[in-house]
Amino acid sequence: MSEHHSLTALEGWHIYMIKLLDSGLRPPFEQLLREHGFSTAQYTALTVLARRPGITSSELARRTFVRAQSMADTVKVLMDKGLVRREPDQDHARRLLLFPTDGGYRALQECQGDVNQLETRLLENLDDDERRTVSAALRTMRFNLQRINDDTP
Repeated sequence: MSEHHSLTALEGWHIYMIKLLDSGLRPPFEQLLREHGFSTAQYTALTVLARRPGITSSELARRTFVRAQSMADTVKVLMDKGLVRREPDQDHARRLLLFPTDGGYRALQECQGDVNQLETRLLENLDDDERRTVSAALRTMRFNLQRINDDTP
């Protein structure tokens, strides 16, 4: 006689739904970004830098959940495109800080309308209270994920 195991409706459901959203959103988002000359990694790095100018490449990698080497490659492309610049840290001479250039801010601004349009379509049929709740939950989950990754060797 074999033992039968079944998952209840809630076990792993949130992770499953997040993965479905990620998988479903990726193709239209990547297409949109390609039309603006970005990869997803480049766009993500540049948006983080626009919100937090003056962080290091390793901090940027940590904030975007990628390896430092992958981020170094992404930053190089962004620098070659003239979208990001490096400056020495005034307090720690060996540290290099990253900043978007005026061109980087312009490039983000140029694709913002298309990104907003995609987001609006994703959030259709959610009222303002539901949107605020989703936003708060996503921020909390992102914070929790950062802690999980910090605990992972």
